[in-house]
This record gives sequence, structure tokens and C-alpha cells, in this order.
Amino acid sequence: MAEFEIGQVVISRRGKDTGLEYVIAGFEQDGRVKLIRPNRFNVTRPKIKNPKHLQSTLRRAENLLEFIKAGKDIDAGYFHRSVRN
Repeated sequence: MAEFEIGQVVISRRGKDTGLEYVIAGFEQDGRVKLIRPNRFNVTRPKIKNPKHLQSTLRRAENLLEFIKAGKDIDAGYFHRSVRN
């Protein structure tokens, strides 16, 4: 299983969101991953997903770490610019 880190960009491999990019915002105690994608899931209300259903990437959204740690929601435009770089 891949090792995941907060701020890492991942791609959903299963479910109705297959192919969408998310950023990891944290981890649940049972091992599931908290994901953000501002149009629907943000820092204050993340999507919870099984890590087996995620594809790891080498990209990290360093700009978003400050927002994630502070628990602040992220503007969709800023999110997409940070994920693409």
C-alpha cells in the first residue's frame, strides 16, 4: 500500500468520483483518508475515502498546507492553481 502524506495530490480510482484529483487533508483513526476538493468537499467538511481506492501521485500542494493546518476552507480557483503546479 502506498504511503500518503498531508498535502499530497491523489486520484480517485473507485466510485462515482473516479478520475478526480483530491488533496489529502488528514487521516481518520481507522486508516481512512480525509480528502478535499473545494467545489464539494473542503477542509471543514472533507470527503472520507478508503486508501485502497486512491492512486498516489508525486505532486504535493505545498501552498495548501497552511490552510489545511489552520482548518480554513480553500477557494476553488486557488485550489486548482495549487494542484496543477
